[in-house]
Amino acid sequence: MRSRVWGCFSVLAAAALAACGASGGTDGTPGGGGASGAGAGTGSGGSGGGIVLDSGSGGGGDAAACEQSVDIVFVMDVSTSMGPFLTKLAGEIEVVDQAVQALGLPAPPRYGLAVFVDDVLFVNNGQPYSDVKALKADFQTWSSFTSSNKQVNSSISNSTWPENSLDAIYAAAAQFAWRPLGTVQRLVIHTTDDTFWQGPGTNNGVNVLRNYGETLQILQSNQIRVFSFAEKLGGSCECLDVTAGFFAPYLGSPALPGATGGGVFELNQVMSNQVSLSASINGAVSGTLCEPYPTPR
Repeated sequence: MRSRVWGCFSVLAAAALAACGASGGTDGTPGGGGASGAGAGTGSGGSGGGIVLDSGSGGGGDAAACEQSVDIVFVMDVSTSMGPFLTKLAGEIEVVDQAVQALGLPAPPRYGLAVFVDDVLFVNNGQPYSDVKALKADFQTWSSFTSSNKQVNSSISNSTWPENSLDAIYAAAAQFAWRPLGTVQRLVIHTTDDTFWQGPGTNNGVNVLRNYGETLQILQSNQIRVFSFAEKLGGSCECLDVTAGFFAPYLGSPALPGATGGGVFELNQVMSNQVSLSASINGAVSGTLCEPYPTPR
């Protein structure tokens, strides 16, 4: 999305990620009807917040008895308005890593990074980072990149508000060097502040390849959970309902976080320090370890 001023408004939040609830809302498209709710997040030093959607299980796994490790791919919108979030993530990613390491899992966590505007780039060739400091450095690099208002693979300017979340999430599912199922919990941490292009087609001079159904299918077939940091309002006026696909169904299909046993957080609450970014990500990890993946429906 192009430049916007961060603000704060009421959202549906949970004091702890393990406290599961169902997302309300009706079928819709970007600009159509979506979920609604009210609640209070917590400060940046406290708990994470968000809506945990239909995990298909009764709560977080027992980390002490869990024999799963964790693979996390960050799928980051790097359009102009996203610089502050990437800076915040760079500042907190070592806290996230320390908390995951403290779970005492069988193997160290592995991290990947895909970035997108209207196009997509899988950083580090889809391979896991050697350490968290290298990941942090790339977050900082891409935070600086947002000021260019360019695509990630060309000098084409970004003149539109939808971005290419679907191709980026699909790339994360298809191209990352995931460890075998059963030995690892697979998570995508996705961030955007607007709606997405639906492929195939050409938008803003960029070929968009994937559609919503394809993206949902590859996530489910590879048992990857999506946790999104997203907005409810977007577009050039910042007044259009952009909940579909993240907070609410899209064209009759369930929202990606809910359908994959993940969750969704209101981005504005993170940026206004009502919700802790690191605590939210840590809750996503600890709350899903050794939990059954939801049955597609």
